[in-house]
Amino acid sequence: MKPIISNCENLLRKENEELCISKQVLEKKIEELLDLQEQYKSRKVIMTRSLEESGGKVIQLSDLVAFFKSIISDTKKAIASAEKSIDLLENKCQNLKEIIYAKDRKIIALIDQILSKTEHSNVTIELEIYSSTHERKLWMKRRSESEHDLETRKKYTFHP
Repeated sequence: MKPIISNCENLLRKENEELCISKQVLEKKIEELLDLQEQYKSRKVIMTRSLEESGGKVIQLSDLVAFFKSIISDTKKAIASAEKSIDLLENKCQNLKEIIYAKDRKIIALIDQILSKTEHSNVTIELEIYSSTHERKLWMKRRSESEHDLETRKKYTFHP
């Protein structure tokens, strides 16, 4: 009976050793799983923070988009208003130019009338209508001289 008991004891010891080895393997696996669980928790926290930060950035960007959309609308209105003002000012400017031109023509006509009635030859303002070819040539000569001579330019007034 001893051999049976001895055989049983050997089998039990062998089984016990295998169980111990399996226990050590399982404990090692449990440690690895616990490490993996810690890594998972750590990554989960990091990802949660990242998502929160991204969510904040998305909210900021959405607010900026809404703000810029409102600015674009206001800017378009301001540009349209400015364009209308520019058009009005250009029209007023054109009207003033036309008034100035008409007044200049009237002044020149009055000067021509005055000069045509004066008899002295020391005329310093160019007439609009020449009374002779000689007078026309004289004024052409004066105009030509005035291009190079400052004194001549000061002395006479020429039509544009």
